[in-house]
Amino acid sequence: MVRFTLRQLAFLKETARTGGIAAAARQLNVSAAAISSALDKLEDVTNLTLFDRFPARGMRLTRDGEAFLADAEALLLQAEALDKRASEISGETTGSIRIGTHYAIAQKIVLPAVLAFRETHPNVHIEVMEDDFPKLVDLLDAGGVDALFVFDQGFQHTRHLVDPLLSLPPLVMLSANHPFAEKQDLDLSDLVELPYIAVSRAGPGVSYLELLNEAGLFPEVPLTSRSRELVQAYVGKGFGFTLVGFSPTNPTTIEGDTVVTRPLSQNIGHFDVVMARARSVRHSKVIKSFLDLCCAQV
Repeated sequence: MVRFTLRQLAFLKETARTGGIAAAARQLNVSAAAISSALDKLEDVTNLTLFDRFPARGMRLTRDGEAFLADAEALLLQAEALDKRASEISGETTGSIRIGTHYAIAQKIVLPAVLAFRETHPNVHIEVMEDDFPKLVDLLDAGGVDALFVFDQGFQHTRHLVDPLLSLPPLVMLSANHPFAEKQDLDLSDLVELPYIAVSRAGPGVSYLELLNEAGLFPEVPLTSRSRELVQAYVGKGFGFTLVGFSPTNPTTIEGDTVVTRPLSQNIGHFDVVMARARSVRHSKVIKSFLDLCCAQV
């Protein structure tokens, strides 16, 4: 007979993640007393000390707690998959879909799929999360998202199913007022004197700037930002150029300037857009339908 509940395991997982009962209670929207009681009962029935407790400094998993949590997380993922499977069997068209992605891919692939899917599945809740690659992979591994649509920066194929969707050579983004904006394509020699506006590195893999360096171009980098909107705004002001995978859906920057994209005449490399899923999770029919629709946008 099972001596603990999925609710207790969920409280254990969130307390370990946040480092304390109060923080976990806020995230789960339950009382701290409910979590404290559930964890006490869980330790009692398992005969394990799951946490070291430090006054005013929170809680930390013991070695036994770490081992137990690893199996608990796997069980929670299986339970979620079973719940989704039940919805599929019953033919429901409700539920939730959670997608992790990057800014440009969200605009070009995920957003059109969401708009089309809502027409036939208005009762399905769709959450789209944008973040850097390592954090998105962590979400996928933890069951926080159903799938990722991302630039491939390196997956563990023992854990992930990865489907290639697109191979994208970089495009040069310039201010529409720049003289080179009149050209149909650009040569690396055109860019020698231009500063490069960089998007901050967000995870493993080769960056656009490194592709330029490998091709023999070492531009000055006066401005860097994690915000792609801000990078686009800098380019729109004529501060330099940047490289992108997609032409922007809206070529007007947040400052009201216009940017253009032009292909490079040289092949300096490419980036792969992929769909990634956890091998351990079986998706419902509704989720599969949405993922198929995303892939169809390609």
